[in-house]
Amino acid sequence: MGKVFPIVHYYVNQKIYGQVPPLMALGGLFPDLASGTGMQRDEAHQMGEGFYHWCAANTPHMLPLALGIISHGTQPCGADYYADEYWPGCEKGWCFERGKPWMERITAVTHLPEHLAWWKSHNFVEMCYELLTIEQCPNIGNSILAALGNQDLLEKAATTLNRYTGKDIDKIIGIFRKTPQIFSLKEVSPQDLALRQKTAFALRHRVYDADVAGMAALLSEMAEALRPGYASYMAKMIRLVEEMLGQLTIING
Repeated sequence: MGKVFPIVHYYVNQKIYGQVPPLMALGGLFPDLASGTGMQRDEAHQMGEGFYHWCAANTPHMLPLALGIISHGTQPCGADYYADEYWPGCEKGWCFERGKPWMERITAVTHLPEHLAWWKSHNFVEMCYELLTIEQCPNIGNSILAALGNQDLLEKAATTLNRYTGKDIDKIIGIFRKTPQIFSLKEVSPQDLALRQKTAFALRHRVYDADVAGMAALLSEMAEALRPGYASYMAKMIRLVEEMLGQLTIING
């Protein structure tokens, strides 16, 4: 389906918790990385609550990792649920709805097949939200990179995830280490986002001629067009995710 990109996930947790422990930052990344371990997208986006209960019973010091996964996911209703799957009055999630008017232009600059236009347009909206979020919190990328650079923390997270999912520890560590190659963290800009999209298109879709300059220009234009609705959506979405997390915490005492 797609993803809300990592800057926004970190921002959601920051707004809810005030500060984001490094383990929570790693948890916020995992659902979008888990395919590199052999997990299915939906499995990774729906594992949060079960993993939370398991951590509470077995490794309570790892609960921030579980909370990062839950706040990211789709079941229970985390950030990706509202971006991808459901928003009141929309056919799907908020980012799909906001992407609809841009589908034709996104197809023109990405050179992707037309049947991917709606999916990719929602990714472009998500990238615009990365740009709008980093304006407000320019240090988020560095905070995520710091968590990813903590080898001891990576090993603890990977060991815990291995115990719960059965996936290979080295593969889990490996996908975390690849995160800076996949996502814009050091330089969150239209140009960097566009370059990473071109790389992804070549790897996943065998599309090698995406227009990087055209994608970057379109991202800049879209970000300005989407700016007026950004704060309202983010505030509502964060409130809904916070309510869900609050209920989960109460249930577990």
